[in-house]
Formats: sequence, structure tokens, C-alpha cells
Amino acid sequence: MQSPPPNNTDIDHLLELYGDDLKGKVWRGSEAYKQKLNQHQQILTTGYDEFNNVLHSGGWPLGITAELGLSEPGIGELRLLTPALRQLQTGHQQSIVFVAPPLLPFAPALIKEQIDISQLTIVQTNTLADTLWAAEQALLAECCAAVITWTGNANLSTRELRRLQLAAEKNHTWNVLFRHSDCLKQSSASGLRIHLQTNTYSQLELNILKQPQGWGGQKCTLSLHPHYENWQRLPAHLLPHRNQAQTPKIPLEVNLLEHLDQRQASVTVLAPLNALQAVH
Repeated sequence: MQSPPPNNTDIDHLLELYGDDLKGKVWRGSEAYKQKLNQHQQILTTGYDEFNNVLHSGGWPLGITAELGLSEPGIGELRLLTPALRQLQTGHQQSIVFVAPPLLPFAPALIKEQIDISQLTIVQTNTLADTLWAAEQALLAECCAAVITWTGNANLSTRELRRLQLAAEKNHTWNVLFRHSDCLKQSSASGLRIHLQTNTYSQLELNILKQPQGWGGQKCTLSLHPHYENWQRLPAHLLPHRNQAQTPKIPLEVNLLEHLDQRQASVTVLAPLNALQAVH
């Protein structure tokens, strides 16, 4: 039976025993990876110390696909992303793109979290092929800092996942792919895979199944804020509601993703979130 590869503790022990004899002769993939990330500034802090500590990179790695699995939308997945989205917008005018969200994002909550919704664009699609195409084009566009895509419980091929990965690598874009948790049972080319679920205390439990620079299996529990226990007291027009493909198309005020016009017949909505909020 083949013995398991040595871990960092084994290597440290060898270096301690043999000292200068092994100096410069032991290559550590983890150190090379961290050095590469630091050189290209490919790390985006999550905003949660517990989460940063269980990620080998110390934050969200940019230029790869972060695949997040959840059983249903609205369990706090956007609150998990808002600190990083806010960091991306600080001092930059790059856009954030949501592709095929199942629910219209709650604009008042994003504003409270200091997210500039005028730079947040919603793209609605009619088919999975259009969703993947729009996500890839957004990742290739140099004006986008982050692309967040929802594909539900659809099966994605290795080729489809690889195309998203390569598109994210080109501009070191933050690429997040939300899928149903059942899809995490399948193999995937995504560099980071995390299972999200809530507990009885309304906390978000994260189980890292796969991550760059090492093994998965790490877990952490986050108490997200702000809490929305008083949602039932809000007027109906302020409550989150299911995203409808029939929402009227609104012309963009900024020159963003013009090449999406190639599929006007199937990509039904392309508008900033603040414009969509005005419609509803």
C-alpha cells in the first residue's frame, strides 16, 4: 500500500534534523502558492476572521471559481459576500454583475451595507446556456470586479466549469457560482467548493469541501449581520421577492457589457439594481 505524502509537520521535522543540508533543496508547493498570490494580489478578505482562518489563502482567492452550494436561496449567502463586495467597490468604479439570481436582491439591505447599487447590474436569462454565456462574457469584460452566477440544480459539465475558470483567470476576477447543494456530490473543476447551510440559531455553517493549496474538510460557523428578524413588519413592496423574467428592460446609463446585446432575444434584462428597484 502506498504511503501518504508527507505533510508540513514531517517536512519541518526533517529540516530540524538535517538543518543546512536540506536548505534550499526542499520545495514547498504551499509557500510557492502563497508567494504567487501575494505577487498578484489575488486575495480578497472575506470580512470574517473565522472564515479567513480556515481558508489556506487567508481570504477569497481571485481568478478561480468559488462554487457555493446551498439547499435553497435566501439563507444568508449574500450577507456572506457583502464585506468582500464592499471592499471591491472601495476606491474603484468597477461593476458587480449578478447573473440569473433566483430572487431580486434586497436593495435597502445592500445600501445599508454600503454597497453602491448603481454599480450592481442584474442580468436575467431564459436558459442555462444563456446564463453561462452571460457569466463568461462578464468575466472577460475588464470593467467587472465580481461576477456572481446562479445555476440552481442544473448539471454543469467539466467543459462549462472550465470555461468559467479560464475566463476568471484572465482578469483575476472574483467569480462566485451558486449551485444547489446536491450538485456538490459531483466532481468539479472549481478551485474552491463550500457547502452552506443554516442551523437553529440562524447562523451560517460553512463546510469547505475543496480549496487551493491543500485539503478540504475545514468547517466554521458564522453569525452574520445585520439580522432581519423584523422583516415581517416591513411594507410588502420592500420585502424580497422572486425575480421575474418579465421585468421591463431598462437601458443602461453606463457603457457596460455592450457585447451582451448580441443575445437581446434571450438575455431579457440588463439593468442596474437601483433602476430595477424603481420599476417595482
